[in-house]
Amino acid sequence: MKNYFILAFVVLMTITACSDKKNFARFAGTIENSSIDSIFLVRNGEEKTFVLQFGEFNDTLKINESGFYEIHIGRRTAQVFLSPGDSLFVSADMNDFEKSIVFGGSSEKENNFLAQKNLRMNEFQSNMRELYSSEPADFQKELLAFKEELDQQLEVEELNPEFKNLEKKNNYYFQQILLLQYPMAYKYFNRKEPELPTDFMNETETINLDDEEEFLAIPAYREFLKYSYGDLLGESESLEETLKLYKSINSGKIKDAMMGEGLLNRMESAHPDSRAYMDFIRENSNDKELIEIAEEIFAEVEKLLPGSPSPKFNYPDINGKMISLDDLKGNLVYVDVWATWCGPCLREIPSLKELQTDYSDKNIQFVSMSIDPKEDFGKWQKMVKDRELEGVQLFSDKDWKSEFVREYGIKGIPRFILIDQNGNILLADAPRPSDPEIRTLLDKHL
Repeated sequence: MKNYFILAFVVLMTITACSDKKNFARFAGTIENSSIDSIFLVRNGEEKTFVLQFGEFNDTLKINESGFYEIHIGRRTAQVFLSPGDSLFVSADMNDFEKSIVFGGSSEKENNFLAQKNLRMNEFQSNMRELYSSEPADFQKELLAFKEELDQQLEVEELNPEFKNLEKKNNYYFQQILLLQYPMAYKYFNRKEPELPTDFMNETETINLDDEEEFLAIPAYREFLKYSYGDLLGESESLEETLKLYKSINSGKIKDAMMGEGLLNRMESAHPDSRAYMDFIRENSNDKELIEIAEEIFAEVEKLLPGSPSPKFNYPDINGKMISLDDLKGNLVYVDVWATWCGPCLREIPSLKELQTDYSDKNIQFVSMSIDPKEDFGKWQKMVKDRELEGVQLFSDKDWKSEFVREYGIKGIPRFILIDQNGNILLADAPRPSDPEIRTLLDKHL
């Protein structure tokens, strides 16, 4: 880290040349043990690139108001706070990024505070399973205590008043995010619904979901909106309700961001309404980049919409016999793309077995396609036998790079696919066995 102090001194000597430019800030630093050639500073979708030379960088950026930015250094990120006229220096060792990062300059107190807060947040979040598994009253109590701890820490140090105000809002919205996530997380870990007090969500439900000023200033508010609109999107039961949800957003920036989170994610999974989503984005967004991304996604998934011929497969089963999709024509085909290392995949097995039993006398083939690497073939065989997995058990040829996986654009598992009796796609991203909706779909198409 010795280069950090040398660099800081050099930059301090040069900063006077632009100290009267109140709408600029200088950002410099040294990054050790990294082969990257540039880092990025991001705020509200706008990105500034800083070129690294021998692990060091030194440049200015235009800045009109104080606020939070994200540094992207390779795969690592850190939050920083900058104000007009600031000079900020950062030093980090990529071998121990979060513990080594340190700041100097005019806003060093605020930024070193953020670095230490990040360590404390990581410590708190390392035990989320236990926290989410606790009963509602205990969860609320512990979460409130942590928020108060974060708020109190802001009063211990002499910090920029504007920074303190923004940070308190970050702490508040972080608390609200966890409250929002709690019911589903509790159910996931405890396999039952939580008995929520009637007022559990009272405060959360009063938060304005269309506040552009908060959206631009508070990172945690942006995250809160992502989860809130995600829940509302999940509750929409029709295309009309979905589009009405986004039409109701007055802020253009929030509307674009939430469409980017919700509609693009659905389009990436070849949602049946992808064409309508594409048209809606074209008509309702002023963000050219969002429209371009949506068009690229739609061009990829258009071939996976309902009624399109399904990509084919031809892989060995547990006995080494080659099984192709064409061999299964005349039946509904419910494909489970999974792997032995995938926890969520394994948690679907009991529901899948139950589904197979209940539909054993129907014209439906249950195909479980492993994307384990070739070296784990024996591990896959053992799990199939030990867990008495039924249906058609296949082993793909190139794990994630298998043609079937690539053509369906699968980026996460488990992934379920429903194919009709003629080999055409019904749903490229079908409900999981644990979702009651899958039975409705099977009954409809049998």
